[in-house]
Amino acid sequence: MIINSFSSNSRRGISSVVGALIFTVLMIAGFSAMSLALDSQTDIVNTQRVVSDTELKKQQEQFGVAVFTDANNILNVSVDNKGQNPVEISRVWITNKTLATQPATPFSVNSNDAFVPTGFTSNVLSNQLLYMIPDTYDVKVISTLGTVKIAELTVGSGPSTSGLRAELITDPPDVIIGQNVTIAMVVTNTGSSTIENVVPGSITVSPSLAVLASSSPIPASVDLTPGESVLFSWDYTISGGSGDDVTFSSYASGTDIDGPVVISNTVSDVSTLRLPTDGGNTINPDIVTDDLLARPQLFFVIPSSQGESENAEALWGINVVNPINAPMEVSKLIITAFAPGANANNVIFDRTGGDCTFNPVSPTVGSDTDWSCPSENALMWQDNLNPIIIPANSTRAFLTKIEPGKPTGNTGLESILVQGSVFTTLGSFGKSGYQSTMSSDTTSIVNVYLSNLADSRSSSDIQSSRIGISPNSVQTFNIVFADMDSSSTTTINSGAKLIINVPKDWEDVTITGSSGFVSTPTVTEFGDTSHQIVGITSESLGSTTNPTDTITFTARAPNLTSDKLYVMYVLAQGTTLNGFSIGPLSEIILQVDG
Repeated sequence: MIINSFSSNSRRGISSVVGALIFTVLMIAGFSAMSLALDSQTDIVNTQRVVSDTELKKQQEQFGVAVFTDANNILNVSVDNKGQNPVEISRVWITNKTLATQPATPFSVNSNDAFVPTGFTSNVLSNQLLYMIPDTYDVKVISTLGTVKIAELTVGSGPSTSGLRAELITDPPDVIIGQNVTIAMVVTNTGSSTIENVVPGSITVSPSLAVLASSSPIPASVDLTPGESVLFSWDYTISGGSGDDVTFSSYASGTDIDGPVVISNTVSDVSTLRLPTDGGNTINPDIVTDDLLARPQLFFVIPSSQGESENAEALWGINVVNPINAPMEVSKLIITAFAPGANANNVIFDRTGGDCTFNPVSPTVGSDTDWSCPSENALMWQDNLNPIIIPANSTRAFLTKIEPGKPTGNTGLESILVQGSVFTTLGSFGKSGYQSTMSSDTTSIVNVYLSNLADSRSSSDIQSSRIGISPNSVQTFNIVFADMDSSSTTTINSGAKLIINVPKDWEDVTITGSSGFVSTPTVTEFGDTSHQIVGITSESLGSTTNPTDTITFTARAPNLTSDKLYVMYVLAQGTTLNGFSIGPLSEIILQVDG
């Protein structure tokens, strides 16, 4: 019985040991699997990190390529590294573009030439002499990160060491008769030194009679570092017969920093004149002619914001333009302003005592009673017995100062619709699409206008047009940004902008004076040769000691042979002391007598 009992216990012990060993083996196997999974996950994360790092470096990789040959037709491939990391070039492919099969030949880049540091330009083939047979090629440069740049190379029978390479493109290649075609010439410095004062040559047009009008090149001149390019552009209005080809040719020139004058190759392109088409068929002529040339044009002077304020007089007005070659009489003019919405009781113009209080600025003839308020929403000038005569192809300003009204409730009028109407011997016409604003609180009365004197709010100095301008004369303009009230508690916050848009064809725009602005106002020239002047106020505007800010500038009038009228748009933006937005407008007419 003792022996049997011992055997039973032994068996139970052996079973426990075996169970423990099996558990241990299973646990080790589980840990091994987990370890392998973690290792695999680590490899995936590391791979993703490497890929992301490579992709980021590729995005940051920026370089330009310039290709040219020397006097012996040895190829130079200059890589200009403009990025923040070194560039490694791995291969250069050269494709002959004139052969039918366009064979492409790869060339590995020597390790001594492959790396281009940040901010440097290097010839990546400096240790490989590749002789180029005269022809046209595409040179493709590939970095180790996969960035590809392609440049075209034309190799002539002689050397291409001028340092300037030009290409010319007409857009569109098929131009509608009488419309504009843009001439774009890309000029590249293919040399190894800076070329200064690079300018395009005069455009040669064949046939020359096809040109109706043209612009000056933009930009006028530039300095080009090695490998750098510039785009010169012109606009041409051309005419002729449908199917006629008009050829444009030009070149570029500059001065090498080492002294010699550099002249590029002469380039040309063709635009073909076409009639308007619809699906390949010539469009049927418009059988309705609805243009009326004998129609007066209206241009506005509008305050914004306005509201009740001490001794406040807002400046309102319209310039009436006579576009025909005969005198025109104006007998009545109306400015209507109303706020959209259900409440029609808002008072835009104060009619205390049943009539408006006016301070007429122009016309100066006739009686002050020529201005009146037929309602709280309308200003009217009328003189049937003594109408204003506007000469042929000229303009006349109708301006007045009037005390503003106020909204009926406690909510400001964020948009007041403004329209004008004029009654003339050519008929009565109207114009809409303008707006003003009115605060429910006492606030600044804001206007912008042309003035005889800087910082003047006097009615005798305020203008909205200038006539009798001689062609090619230098004109001086005082543009005033004014708070028209006399209260020091209603002001315009600092940081407001006065914006002057000088019309195209006016040149040599120069700031000659500015008061109340942060530094000198900026002058920006746009592609159509118009200019924009922007001044930012440095302090609050509208106090007793600082009711106005002025930008004075000069500009050269176009050199014309016939009369022409231009519109100078003057605007402002910002906020008043009570947080109300401002947006005054003045459409100033400039009449150049050819």
